[in-house]
Amino acid sequence: MMSVFEAAWVIARRDFMATVFSRSFVLFLVVPLLLFGVMIGVSIWIDDADASSSQPRVAVVADTATAQAFAAARQRLADAMTPVSERREGRPNRSFPVLETVAPAENVPVQAQHLLADEESGYSAVLSGTIERPVLTGPSRIDEMLAQRIGLIVEDARRVAALEAAGRSSAGAPVERVVTAQAAGNLQSIRRDIARTVMGIIFFITVLLATLLLSNLAEEKTNKVIEVLAAAVPLDAVFLGKLIAMLGISFVGLALWGGIAGLAYLFVQVVQDFITLPQAGPAVGWPVLILLVLLYYGVNYMLLGALFLGIGGQASNIREIQTLTMPVTMLQAGVFLLAMTVVGRTEGALMWFAYVFPFSSPMAMIAMASESEALWPHLVALAWHLLWIVLIIRISARLFRRTVLKSQSSESFFSPRFWRGRATD
Repeated sequence: MMSVFEAAWVIARRDFMATVFSRSFVLFLVVPLLLFGVMIGVSIWIDDADASSSQPRVAVVADTATAQAFAAARQRLADAMTPVSERREGRPNRSFPVLETVAPAENVPVQAQHLLADEESGYSAVLSGTIERPVLTGPSRIDEMLAQRIGLIVEDARRVAALEAAGRSSAGAPVERVVTAQAAGNLQSIRRDIARTVMGIIFFITVLLATLLLSNLAEEKTNKVIEVLAAAVPLDAVFLGKLIAMLGISFVGLALWGGIAGLAYLFVQVVQDFITLPQAGPAVGWPVLILLVLLYYGVNYMLLGALFLGIGGQASNIREIQTLTMPVTMLQAGVFLLAMTVVGRTEGALMWFAYVFPFSSPMAMIAMASESEALWPHLVALAWHLLWIVLIIRISARLFRRTVLKSQSSESFFSPRFWRGRATD
């Protein structure tokens, strides 16, 4: 007689080989890469277009000297807020509005109204007057978007004018730098960013792969394959084997996608050094974090996969699967948002609930690994996750047996027969 684990390994090997060596699996691996590349390209293009189109333009209606003083002040402030790398690449700074000089007319207030009404020019405000008495004309909303930045420009122009009138240099005072290894505030910020990034990766890949399990049992029920499997091996082994197979398939995809990402990163670093890893690492260190990421991804996939197998096993056709896809995706998004609440937190009932709730716990524990050096909570968490995986598989198999196969079983969850298994159920 085969045990549950031996039978599960047979099912896993069958599903893994049938999936990996199929032609559709190549498309399954390539399509996400193409989709992800298109999404990145479109998002970069949209961000650049939005940034350019949304940057306010202000008409400066003043004499030449005043307009040049405002333009010089704006350039100084923009340079001060632009990273050195962006300045070397010639990227424009969009922190401050674009100033465009317009020759003043006889009636400047009327001219300002005409400029604001001109749709081709598209001015958001008009700056007129002198450095001592500037006038900003525009709708009330500019107080939220432009007024403070225009105020900074005017203050800088006044400061430089006053220094030049006194015969003093307007160059900024040099600041002596003492470089340290790391600062606590910067370290915490970097670790929070690492936690959010890793959690996002786990969520995205799980959404991409785990939902495939919804249609798995429904298709095999239609083809009568599941009945043959259930007659040959314990039903618990069928569920466990399918989970193991899909987990192995997902790791094949991860290896390929990760290898491509690594090669792309090395290529970009050689061609242009603008992508850099964080100067600080996670609290547990990079090797331990990578190991924990793989472990937590595995248990996260197994938890959601077991749940989706149970849900998909109750569906009778593909239409019901398609109907369930949207609620399941929303469920995953809700769990991800719940896990994100623990990043940067040290107390609170919601934080502890995210750690304990089995479906959010794997991603929440990734955040703990990034921010805390303690390792024993991860051993407890992994044991907790394994308990829930077994429990969900057992419940899903029982429900499938009773509602689909229409049979009963008196076998207990904790009975030795469950772990030894039987050749037939």
